[in-house]
Amino acid sequence: MKNLSEQFTKKRRRIQGAAWRRLDNTAKLFAAVSGEDLSSVFRISANLKEPVDQELLHRALLLTLPEFENFRVKLRKGFFWYYFETNDRDPVIEKEQSAPCRFIDPHRAARFPFRVSYFGNRINFEVFHGLTDGLGALRFASRLTEHYLELKKNLPVITEEKEFSPLKEDDYLRYYRKLPKRHYESEPALQVSGEFLPFDQMGILKGTLQVADLKAQCRKYGVSITKYLAAALLWSVIRTETDGKNLKKPAALNLPVNLRSFFDSETLANFFAVVNISWPKGRAPENFREVLTNVSRQMDEQIVKERLEETISYNVSNEKKWYVRAIPLFIKHLAMELIFLRTSCAHTMTFSNIGPAKIREDLREDVEDFELLVGASPKQRMKCGAVAYDGKLCLAFTSAMAENRLPEVFFRFLEDQGIPVEQESNGITDREHDKGRYPVIAQDRRKIKKAVRMFYLSLVFVSVLAGIVNLATYRQIPFKWSLLTAGAAAYVAMTLKFSVMRHASLSGILVRQCLGIQAILLLIDTLTGLHGWSVDYAIPCVVLFEVAAILLMMLVNRLNWQSYFMYQIAITVLSFIPLIFWKIGWTRHPLLTVLSVVISVAALLATVLLGDRSVKRELRRRFHV
Repeated sequence: MKNLSEQFTKKRRRIQGAAWRRLDNTAKLFAAVSGEDLSSVFRISANLKEPVDQELLHRALLLTLPEFENFRVKLRKGFFWYYFETNDRDPVIEKEQSAPCRFIDPHRAARFPFRVSYFGNRINFEVFHGLTDGLGALRFASRLTEHYLELKKNLPVITEEKEFSPLKEDDYLRYYRKLPKRHYESEPALQVSGEFLPFDQMGILKGTLQVADLKAQCRKYGVSITKYLAAALLWSVIRTETDGKNLKKPAALNLPVNLRSFFDSETLANFFAVVNISWPKGRAPENFREVLTNVSRQMDEQIVKERLEETISYNVSNEKKWYVRAIPLFIKHLAMELIFLRTSCAHTMTFSNIGPAKIREDLREDVEDFELLVGASPKQRMKCGAVAYDGKLCLAFTSAMAENRLPEVFFRFLEDQGIPVEQESNGITDREHDKGRYPVIAQDRRKIKKAVRMFYLSLVFVSVLAGIVNLATYRQIPFKWSLLTAGAAAYVAMTLKFSVMRHASLSGILVRQCLGIQAILLLIDTLTGLHGWSVDYAIPCVVLFEVAAILLMMLVNRLNWQSYFMYQIAITVLSFIPLIFWKIGWTRHPLLTVLSVVISVAALLATVLLGDRSVKRELRRRFHV
């Protein structure tokens, strides 16, 4: 395994992060809203007929990745937008031990925006939606499976390397045309009701059926498979979430549409649009055919090139507005989260049909089927993914709810229509159909989050208690020491939240910790009479320490020095704060203050001059200028 890894490393030896690219239009939204409570991760799995060998799977992954060079990236944060940069690490393989589609932390492990795991006979490829869509992920998972089977069966391995190509990524921009402004209005839709599962769990109930049986039923109604299944889902929602007579809110499906079917594109980045297919509030439908007619009409009206061009134009035009581009990323975060929450409320669930998976003919018999799991969460309670393989269609429901009413009604409807369904679950919400092919989840993340919240509350309690004691004893001890206690508690809480819980980088921790230390030093000085030692000596010394530490990191990691450049800029800007103290009269001995500013600015200028084109490249990717 080591020799194979070294072989590919030698071929692509380059400076870490030397190439970068902007995120596509859709990926920018996913990057902004994703976290532990909304992972934006989906999984494509190949179920084989024999147990998976971990070592062979790792070798297969090392063979597959050079064919998808645009996947060899890590997610980075700029000042205005996120971006991808090259990642020269080797990805790892892990045995599946937790709930599927969990959040992929961009700061952990090898920092790839995807995860490859295995369990029993199953190969899992989980990917952050900001990297690719269903089609790109399906191609990667299929190729990974082929390489694994080649190694397993001692067949010749043929790989085709592709160069990193940042210019072919965002086909949203390529097909953007400025069209008359159009406003999209939405209203809150019905939501799947019931009790939520614990934080670390996600229910899976999948049904496998024969495509021939499904096609026969579709021919009877004269519709496509996607129309039939979408109507069946909508009909099931109405039957489970209403009284069958009236709808207080519309029942709506979020339906992703592959834009490559309408535009000439081979991109493996995101290139899809979503349409909202719904039954309006008010009178409930009397039968399934009525729903199917309505769904078929909506899809015929919305899934046409002209309407999809309007969607592309609307989404991209918002990104192109100069005032949107000029807003710092942390403010964009808030705006995009609000937009995402609003759009999420406009549909009951998501139904994604990515079509057929294809495996080379001589390997086809070694694969039982494929499955698509789309991550669900309390914000997006239930989703359904569909993928076909070798005459079978797998429909997999993922759910954050403790009940399976909707998928059970859906599968029962298909069986009543003459389509036999073989069901399987992961045992979370349905023990009857659990075949033991999913791991038993050992870690309860909800307990961890609860423990963290309790820790925060304890810090608040200690601060309040200190304040009460300080107030009661102030006559005996006329010193506001409780403020110092509260400051220390806030410092501990910020360290936990922004460094430990987020697995922040060393340089990021350095900047935040030094800011906290400066604030505490100033607080101590203020509480003891503001003698000026903090602003005269302590804070400038902390600034000098920060400058020296960042320069040391750059020297130690010379190949990737540019990854510390933004922190150096931040430290240089913050070094001017002591000048403000001097201006308002707090600083009495400004020598160290001036010295710290001069040294930090000189260090930054030296980096700019010595860095040459690397500095310009770093500024471009960080600020998108």
